[in-house]
Amino acid sequence: MSMVGQAKRTFQKEISAFNNKRVAVILKNGTKFVGELKGLSPETLTCVLIKAKRDDDTNEIHRICLNGDQIAEIYLEEAPFDLLGLKDELEQIFRRPGDVKVYDEAGLIVVLERVKVSETGVEGTGPVADRVRAIFNRYASDQASEE
Repeated sequence: MSMVGQAKRTFQKEISAFNNKRVAVILKNGTKFVGELKGLSPETLTCVLIKAKRDDDTNEIHRICLNGDQIAEIYLEEAPFDLLGLKDELEQIFRRPGDVKVYDEAGLIVVLERVKVSETGVEGTGPVADRVRAIFNRYASDQASEE
C-alpha cells in the first residue's frame, strides 16, 4: 500500500472516531456549533450534527448540516474512552495470552472469546461477564471522576 493510501486510511479511521460523539465545529466566520456528530464526509468534511446549539444561542437545533467548505475546525468536546487502559485492567485479572483481545477498529474488547466490551458497556452473561462488568463499571467511574 502506498504512503498516501495509508495516510488516507488513517485519516478516515481517526475522523470516524468522532461519530456519535459530542463535538464542536467552528466555521470560518467564527460561528461555533456544539452537538452530537451523526455523519461526516471524509472527502468534503461536510457534517451533520444533532441536538446542536449555536454558541450565541440557547435554542437547540434538532439537526443541522454544515458545509465542509465553511468549516475551519472540528474537535471533540469530550475525552474519548480509553479502551487500551481498560484492556490493561482486564489483563490483570485474565492473565493468559489471548484471554483479552482488542479490536481497535471496532472499538471492542473480547474477553475469553465470549464477553464483549465497548465504551457503552458489557455484553454477556454468567460469572465471567459479571466480573468483567464490575471491572468496567469501576474503570468507567474512575475515568469520569478524572474529568
